[in-house]
Amino acid sequence: MRDKKYTILFTLLRSALWGEVFSDKLSKEDFAVVLKLAKEQTVLGLVFDILKDSKIDGLQNRSFIFEILGLTERIKHQNLLINKELISFAQKSKDVGLNYLVVKGQTIGCLYKNPALRSSGDIDFLVPNVSRCLSEVFPNVRFPEIMKEKELEFEYNHIIYELHTRLIDFGCKKHQKVWEKLIGEEWEHENYVKIDGVKVRTLSSTINAVYLFLHLYFHLIREGVSLRQFCDWAVFLHHNRDVIDKDRLAEILNKLDMVKGYQAFGCILVDELGLPKEDFPISLSTEDRRLKGKILEDIFQGGNFGKQNHKSKTALGFKLETLRMAIRNSMRYYSLAPSEMCMMIPKMVRINLKLLFG
Repeated sequence: MRDKKYTILFTLLRSALWGEVFSDKLSKEDFAVVLKLAKEQTVLGLVFDILKDSKIDGLQNRSFIFEILGLTERIKHQNLLINKELISFAQKSKDVGLNYLVVKGQTIGCLYKNPALRSSGDIDFLVPNVSRCLSEVFPNVRFPEIMKEKELEFEYNHIIYELHTRLIDFGCKKHQKVWEKLIGEEWEHENYVKIDGVKVRTLSSTINAVYLFLHLYFHLIREGVSLRQFCDWAVFLHHNRDVIDKDRLAEILNKLDMVKGYQAFGCILVDELGLPKEDFPISLSTEDRRLKGKILEDIFQGGNFGKQNHKSKTALGFKLETLRMAIRNSMRYYSLAPSEMCMMIPKMVRINLKLLFG
């Protein structure tokens, strides 16, 4: 039987995402426990916005309330800062001719009922190659002539950016080629969202519907993932339900051997987060729900990017924990993408052994 706190959390998230009425009367103990869980899952702003007007029995811990209010205001303030920086980035990129695609983050956050309450992170963007235009947009940042790694993290105007040359690292070379071909085609078209009235270039709806899943899937396998990523995926699918090409999406997932994974993870959107089943782009069955309990267990146990799974205080211990989790989860979800996982496991072992021993 599921713990009561999880049921309450999902009820609150459905209210935040879709406007369902939340009328439950919570005890002060439930209130505190659910907010702690929401913080771990990086959905605190969404949940507290619903709870702040609810009836809480005997709630007298004013310091706790002020702490949560402070955290919520910080989420709102961070969204203002990151939106301002993203707008500046988009405008400067246009001025100097930088070819870019911004993914995740604010490009999804702007689709929420109240974007200011979604916990924001960094600005992730993709470029086809490292060029002088990057230095014109970020004059005080030094970029390598050739990007050897998949991504490069740097800080600019007190905001963290992640520069990507690849969005996804597959284990299977065939899948990597399929994906890179799809991304290559994205540069030929201009797709964008508006952030405070300014166009920010991003992925097309159908490719994004695949990417948002791939991102959270591989994060769960390699580290862990929080409910915020599932909320993002759900909000995106709902907002783009009429423009996603369902036949093309199914074709892409088949080529990547990700149909079963998409369905298994999608059950959480429909069953738990309340996404209307007609908004999910492929059909779901009872069989697809077979691993839902395990997926939820890993989400709640690991928290945001698996931080709660790490107990070691040393760098070596941290790397060993990461390797152990990656191998365990690859085996745990092997049946969802067997041709990908059979290649991913040895690849992750090689990468982590290199990190461990140089």
